[in-house]
Amino acid sequence: MPRITIDLPVVSSSADDWHAPKDLSLADPTYNKTGAIDMLLGAEHFFTYINPGTRVEEGENPVLVESVFGWIVTGRNQKPITLPPVACHVSLSDPLQEALERFWRIEEVENQPSYSVEEQQCESHYSSHFSRTPEGRYVVRLPRHPNFDHMLGESKSAALRRFHCLEKRLSREPHLKEEYHTFLEEYLLLGHMRLVPPSEPEPQQVHYLPHHAVLKEASTTTKVRVVFDGSAKTSTGYSLNDALQVGPIVQDELLTLVLRFRKYPVALVADIAKMYRQVLLHPDDTPLQRILWRFDPNDPIDTYELATVTYGLAPSSFLATRTLQQLATDEGDAHPLGRPVLKK
Repeated sequence: MPRITIDLPVVSSSADDWHAPKDLSLADPTYNKTGAIDMLLGAEHFFTYINPGTRVEEGENPVLVESVFGWIVTGRNQKPITLPPVACHVSLSDPLQEALERFWRIEEVENQPSYSVEEQQCESHYSSHFSRTPEGRYVVRLPRHPNFDHMLGESKSAALRRFHCLEKRLSREPHLKEEYHTFLEEYLLLGHMRLVPPSEPEPQQVHYLPHHAVLKEASTTTKVRVVFDGSAKTSTGYSLNDALQVGPIVQDELLTLVLRFRKYPVALVADIAKMYRQVLLHPDDTPLQRILWRFDPNDPIDTYELATVTYGLAPSSFLATRTLQQLATDEGDAHPLGRPVLKK
């Protein structure tokens, strides 16, 4: 450091006001004169420099302590002095200030924040529009932005371009093509998507989702997953995700989940297979989840509609987890052990 501290002592004084022994070798002969501090010694070493049992104190006079550097003059000044006014100012640079604030925020435990206006709208929309089939499966609606009609534009041409690129890639990678076909065949077999007949008139509001493959070699079940791109821009410059509301987070905070693992000696972890696809989408909204696909490059390109909550859309996480909450509410009386599990 270029400077350890201010000049010390703060004010100079006269050494004639007390009778110091003349034969002493002082560590700082100018101890009474204001001057710069040359060196700072660590406190862990300080007492190794002091000779034990060699302190001299005479009334109101300063104290003399013998050290390896010579005699040190310390203690109170021999007579009152008037100190100049001292102003102290501590300034933190913005990055350091922000870092400290982030550290404090990490340590804070806050109550669950209240929903925003949009989140309240999503909750109200879900409560007033969900239904159940005779078999008990839940049917939900997509929460739309107030300007949905103006935001969502034409999407089929962009989806068609993306499909041709995908098809070229699949032709170069036979293994990926086989996995991709198997994934979509299962979609059809389970009734999670349907073929739209060419004769069926196209509804007024329709949206085509581009799709692509995501490889996950570490997966023990599905190594290739088809992901539907709800963030692809339409002709208006907005995507389907832009035109939909996201919805609030209804599950417990991550901190709560982590702390719960510390409460018991054993923790059980389970997975709901195809969780999003267990929830059906209302038929009025499925035209917003159309895709282009064909299993044989020699066949014409077909149009399919995804009939369930789809991974890749902004409100899908809310719709799926909120349905779990609703299931716990609707069936909790019949399953008192399962209700708190779903709620948490």
